[in-house]
Amino acid sequence: MKTPRTIALYQEERMWFYAAILFVLSTVVLYIYFLSLSVVHVVMRKEVDTELSSLSSSVSSLEAEYIEAQHSVSADIASMRGYTLTKDKIFIDRTDTTVALLND
Repeated sequence: MKTPRTIALYQEERMWFYAAILFVLSTVVLYIYFLSLSVVHVVMRKEVDTELSSLSSSVSSLEAEYIEAQHSVSADIASMRGYTLTKDKIFIDRTDTTVALLND
């Protein structure tokens, strides 16, 4: 017949065995959880990159429209003040002391 000491020893070994099994199972579950979490973050990152690219393109087209509108407003204001576009341009060289004269 088994003595109480050997029964207690087996119970202690059984407790350590179940603790080890619990530790291994919890480690596996945590590994799977964190792996799936990283996959989700990678997918979300790709979606955000796509959206960022789309928004950047949209902003650049809006900036181009703004610059066009700004130039047309400037031209309209200039024409209201009496300025006109000239076909002949006069260039001035600043290195020499020269005078630019316009013959009408």
